[in-house]
Amino acid sequence: MIRQRIGMIVPSLNTIAEDDLRHFLPADVGFHVHRVRLSKTGSRVTQQDLIDAAGAAPGEATMLADARLDAIAFNCTGASITGGVEGARQLAEAMAAATGGTPATTTALAVVAALRAVGASRLVHVCPFAPEFSEDEARFLTDSGFGIAASRGLGFTDARVAAEMTPDEICATAIPLDTPEADAVFLACANVRATEAAAALEQKLGKPVVASNQAVVWHLLRLLGRDDRVAGAGSLFERGLAGEMIAA
Repeated sequence: MIRQRIGMIVPSLNTIAEDDLRHFLPADVGFHVHRVRLSKTGSRVTQQDLIDAAGAAPGEATMLADARLDAIAFNCTGASITGGVEGARQLAEAMAAATGGTPATTTALAVVAALRAVGASRLVHVCPFAPEFSEDEARFLTDSGFGIAASRGLGFTDARVAAEMTPDEICATAIPLDTPEADAVFLACANVRATEAAAALEQKLGKPVVASNQAVVWHLLRLLGRDDRVAGAGSLFERGLAGEMIAA
């Protein structure tokens, strides 16, 4: 029986986020997904594409609001950071206002909340895309109060190609970057299978791993007032919004 419902806005070319919601959300939480146009060329995404997608999110959120949802998220890492730290907060507020007060989050806000919940202070950061995008993400993380021990952009120019990476391949990109100075790992992008990789990477590295979709699912559940511990989704789900441990 569905007891609560969440909504998510994803980029038009995303093929991973819905699978992650389907796999990791508890069975009594329904989910509804709406899409916003991202790449106008159908492949390579520009900075302006990301800005435009973020700007469209509040209006697109009204389409989901008709379903009387309990919480909503705009899920695109790159687009949600385009306004910086203050812009990320304002975007969530605009979505909430546009939907009559529905609790709202974005990938950027969810990731920051998740990293704080696991006690992260200095990060290994992996972004699938070109350096200009990974540098923007690293700057956002720094502005949010985190140090960067290592950061790498993998150079993909098409998010649909990045989506073809296996969880093992994602782990293999992060492991060589790890250093003793890093106390957590952030795997960016809502269109890669990083949530599937998180738990295995934690076992290999012995430190928390936060992934974009994982953080969004976690944040939405916590905004619903739920304390679900989701099997196979990493140690983040052992934590509440304030970082408190949740009983098994």
